[in-house]
Parts: sequence; C-alpha cells; structure tokens
Amino acid sequence: MRSFKEYLSESKKTYTFRVKVAGGFSKEQETALESLLSRYQLSSFKKTGTTPIQELPLDFPKLRNAEVNIYEVVLDYPTTQFELTEYISGSLAITKENIVVRSPNEPIETYQVPVVRREGALLTDGEYKEAENANFDDFYGDKYNTGFVKELNDILKLQRKERGEVIPESSDKDQPSIKAKFNTDAPQNNSSPIVQAKDPRKK
Repeated sequence: MRSFKEYLSESKKTYTFRVKVAGGFSKEQETALESLLSRYQLSSFKKTGTTPIQELPLDFPKLRNAEVNIYEVVLDYPTTQFELTEYISGSLAITKENIVVRSPNEPIETYQVPVVRREGALLTDGEYKEAENANFDDFYGDKYNTGFVKELNDILKLQRKERGEVIPESSDKDQPSIKAKFNTDAPQNNSSPIVQAKDPRKK
C-alpha cells in the first residue's frame, strides 16, 4: 500500500508561465528574477530565447525598437499572471509595460509557435514523406482487397449465425472459384454465354 507522501506526490499540480521582459535585461537581473520566483516554490526556470530588436515588438504595443527576453517557469505554488506581473515589476523596478506574463496554452501564445515551411509543391512528393507511417497496403491493392472481402464474409457469417442459419462447411472442390483471383478465372466462367446459348432456329 502506498504511503500518503506518494499519493501527495502523484497529485501535485504545477503551474507553468511564460515570462517576457522587453528591453535590455542583464545577467544579474535574470539571476534576481530566478531568485524572486523561489517565493512560489520554483520547480523549473529556463530561458528559451531572445528575439532580435524589433520596431514593434509583439506583446508590447507601447514599445519601439526593443528585444524581448523569454523565460519558461514552472511553479509548485499557485498564483496568477496578474500577481506575477505586479511582483516582478515591483521587485526588479521594471515598468509593467516591459513585462508580460502568460500561460503557454493561451491562443495568442500558440499562434506564435513557428511553423516549418516546406519547399516545393506537396503533390510533387511521390513518397508522401509528410504522411505519418504511410503504409499504402492498408488502403488499396490486392492485399487490401483480400482482407476487405474476408472481413465482409466474416460479418455475413456472424449475421447468419445470429439468425440461426446453418452455415455448411465448404471445400475448395465445391467452390473452385475461391482460389480464382478474378471472376473470369473460375471454371464456370471460362466460356462465353453466347456460345452456351442455343440457336432457336435449330431443334
């Protein structure tokens, strides 16, 4: 039986935030930011990157010509984005216009995830490299057709059993067409119906 600590550890919830600081942000300020977040039981602190200087930096409509430092933080103690913004701004003496705290799952954040653009037209790729585990035998061909017919026959047999019908055991001799790949391969279909028809003028 598991102990209470094990149950508590499994049920522990974490809180992930993305902290963005616009403008010059020194290494000392970065260290101070990490130290400040220990108040909320900091579990992870990672700098994900710094954007180039932009004339109109995203998320900072009041700023011009500034770079943005982005940090991913994981906290064990619950808090809000507003509380974190106020706390960081007051502790580091940075105006709130230069700080943005968001959840990574917010729509505005997911839209900013870079998309890898492919070169060339999609239809020119005959190998379909963008498809996940593309196994063409699962969608067409002799193997697919054989499996599809077998599945239909199995369903038909189950339906007949549910209706109480007796399904006779058949052999290859009784049904030679089973081994035929095409309908015309079966012995009963080898002759033309025109030849088999009798001439009505002859008695």
